Amino acid sequence: MGHGASCGRPSEEVDFFGAAQSGDLARLSAAVSSRPSLLRRTTLFDRLSLLRRTTLFDRLSVVSMALDLCVEPDAVNRHKQTALMLAAMHGRTECVRRLLDAGANILMFDSSHGRTCLHYAAYYGHSDCLRAILTAARTAPVSQSWGYARFVNVRDDTGATPLHLAARQGWRRCVHVLLENGAIVSASSGAFGFPGSTPLHLAARGGSLDCVRQLLSWGADRLQRDSVGCVSNFLQKHH
Repeated sequence: MGHGASCGRPSEEVDFFGAAQSGDLARLSAAVSSRPSLLRRTTLFDRLSLLRRTTLFDRLSVVSMALDLCVEPDAVNRHKQTALMLAAMHGRTECVRRLLDAGANILMFDSSHGRTCLHYAAYYGHSDCLRAILTAARTAPVSQSWGYARFVNVRDDTGATPLHLAARQGWRRCVHVLLENGAIVSASSGAFGFPGSTPLHLAARGGSLDCVRQLLSWGADRLQRDSVGCVSNFLQKHH
């Protein structure tokens, strides 16, 4: 949706984005050689640059080419999403790794929900992307300034941590990755779900027995209540 080459662009630019989408390096190189400004062009509606567009379509060779040509890895689209966020959202693990190697900032927040690349990987269930980001976070300067534990438990605009999101969506592997990397098992959310929900509340309400069992095995309190004093009906029925 909205990822096609936008109408009204000169044919040269349409051809440029088409070559990017298909991964045609020869056409791209020729286009950039004759018109270097194309590297800074974006699609009209989504403001997708070469880097973000090719990340979406998993064109690692084009992503690498763009980064080698000094394209800014942290440029954003109209939702303040970076290429790293989009790669994490769509499970493009190799693109995630290449962007991280190029110094992409792991602690940028979008404008829609105040989420980071870690939130995106957790919400969409891409455990390999989670691992890659968390590995980078151990040495990334931004993580050092925040502290690793704080990064793992970073909250979005609703107060949800990546663990809240993974648990609510029922992504067992993502829940495991986050827990083994220091996610707080019984952290209360802000406005996400019901106010004061823990990852266990959210996994239970989503009906994910695998996530419920995993959270309990890591010490989640099944009797902890949310801000209105409720425990999950799912938990009441199964314990």
